[in-house]
Amino acid sequence: PLAQVLPPARFSLHRQQRSPAMAFRRLGLRGAARRIAVRPVLPALLAVLATLLCAAVGTLRASGSAAALAPLSLAFAGASPVRPVRGAQPPTVRPAGNVQQASATEFSLALESGMPVVVDFYADWCGPCKMLVPELEEVARRLQGKVKIIKIDSDAEPELASKYRIEALPTLLFFGANSDKPLGKFEGALMRDDLQKLVEKTVFPA
Repeated sequence: PLAQVLPPARFSLHRQQRSPAMAFRRLGLRGAARRIAVRPVLPALLAVLATLLCAAVGTLRASGSAAALAPLSLAFAGASPVRPVRGAQPPTVRPAGNVQQASATEFSLALESGMPVVVDFYADWCGPCKMLVPELEEVARRLQGKVKIIKIDSDAEPELASKYRIEALPTLLFFGANSDKPLGKFEGALMRDDLQKLVEKTVFPA
């Protein structure tokens, strides 16, 4: 008789271990059963929320709304350069005024113009690059007719960026008249007065 009782007891205990919720229901603890039933759903809900959050951040970056988070270190001595990170980019904004947007071909023609050339390697997603735009425009206005200042999109011209080892943005390269070998290189952004002094000191050595 004892051998006949033990197998069902082991089978009943095995089922209780595999299904605690069922055991609680049998004991009348419906609240505990509900909590056990909900717990497996929580990880899935957290995973969905994390996915939605990542998608929202990616949308903000693509729309350019995250640009407001860029550090405003230009208000001090200068703005630190940023390392190129490829990702979603906002629509290209072509600079206008005294600073000319240049392709690889236009860059070669500028070097043959007989004037010193300053090249600003930038990217649309680079915060310090955008902060440098008005400073560079003012310097180009002050030195108009003496120095040619152009801008090159490092994403649009990766071969040029690789040739001149552009590793941070913005990067300024300084060329003498009719020369394709840079006289100097500067990474980061400066205020207009300091930037003008740097240009004059590099392309017009005493």
